[in-house]
Amino acid sequence: MRINIITTQLAKKRPKDSKLRKHNIVNPKNFNQTYQLLASNRKNEIHVTDSTGTTTKQTGTIIPIKDHINRTGTNILIGKQKFLNIDFIDISNLYNSKQNSIITDCCGETLNDKYDYPSHYICHIITLAHTMNIRNIHGFLYNSI
Repeated sequence: MRINIITTQLAKKRPKDSKLRKHNIVNPKNFNQTYQLLASNRKNEIHVTDSTGTTTKQTGTIIPIKDHINRTGTNILIGKQKFLNIDFIDISNLYNSKQNSIITDCCGETLNDKYDYPSHYICHIITLAHTMNIRNIHGFLYNSI
């Protein structure tokens, strides 16, 4: 069994009757909300989807992720190290990736179109999940343009 999560940034771009809006909606900037969802479900697998705006794919395409670059200027773990009982974590190989997976640039609230596959804050959810020993992590982008 897995947890399906979408970011609030993606949810805002989808109609209320969208299939994606049936997933758990998480504000990835909110540590407590994200932590509680991940902790309460104790599943070994999560699927997290964020929004992108890329001209390389059709609108509505789901794009698998193999890695991310955090360009948000923030990190969900800062100030929470004691609570999580961590000092330094190895965040290489976070994602279970599929063929044709991409690297996303996490940009924060505003997607930066200078990157091929910009995203908002998927990096925060993925990093926290990995810190909480969830190892079957799948990341996706939904092309909103």
